[in-house]
Amino acid sequence: MKMKIAYLAAFLLPFATPAAENHADSVVKEILSAVAAVKAAVPDAVPMAFWDFDGTIIKGDVTEGLEENGEQRFKGLVEETTYAGLCSVYKGRDGWWQYSKRDYPRMNEIGRWLAWPYNAQLFEGLTVASLDAFCAEKFKSVFRKWYFVSSLAMLDALEKAGVENHIVSASPELFVRNAAETLGLPRSRFNGIRVAEHGGRFTTQLEYPIPYAEGKVEIVRRVLLSRPHGIAVAGFGNSYSTDGAFLCYIVSQPLPGGARGTALMINGGKPKPGFEGLFRCVEQTDTAGR
Repeated sequence: MKMKIAYLAAFLLPFATPAAENHADSVVKEILSAVAAVKAAVPDAVPMAFWDFDGTIIKGDVTEGLEENGEQRFKGLVEETTYAGLCSVYKGRDGWWQYSKRDYPRMNEIGRWLAWPYNAQLFEGLTVASLDAFCAEKFKSVFRKWYFVSSLAMLDALEKAGVENHIVSASPELFVRNAAETLGLPRSRFNGIRVAEHGGRFTTQLEYPIPYAEGKVEIVRRVLLSRPHGIAVAGFGNSYSTDGAFLCYIVSQPLPGGARGTALMINGGKPKPGFEGLFRCVEQTDTAGR
């Protein structure tokens, strides 16, 4: 029997989920301490944490993919849908070349305000159900393997403690909302660049604000106002340019009970001028599937 147990342990060990990095527990404790103070002052308070997605929960980018050391670790959903024939603008190898080598770089030169929303406009006429099914399968089979262990640990601990986790991403919402099942969150808590849907099909009509930089602040405000006594107690991001504004908003808002919000910058590098000392900065490397 002992030999069987030893054999089983040796077999399972390589597949065990890595432990969260050292900062995860202390970040959660800091946030829950603030939640306790808020609840003592406002018992009906609904504490909320706001997360960027790409580079914050997942290593890489679900829209653009992930490359490391010159190797492609996974394809982004624009590429995947182009090859799968789901994209209404680009098809197959030639379409991917046109998008990745010509059209998207040109728009990016003009500005992210044009390029990033374009990714959500590529599916005009496609049924919502068909894209949801395709993206949900990619999250289950591919993307979940690249979630940061520490981000999952913090998100899960906060959710279990009664803190609502909301996603605010500059990726298309029609992509990121399909992470709902793998993260154990309702689809309604996913906010991304959004296009209108009519008759169960996608349009190219953008819905504002665009969740990039200051636009993320507007999304956070809307979510807070959607619930009586909604209070932002924490924010998580990975980029000073895309996430700095909403993280600043969270740490600058006075909270009931004298509490203070927590903002965590993950793998963001050296703080940019104007952001010094505002956020707690950490490095995360370990990834694992659920």
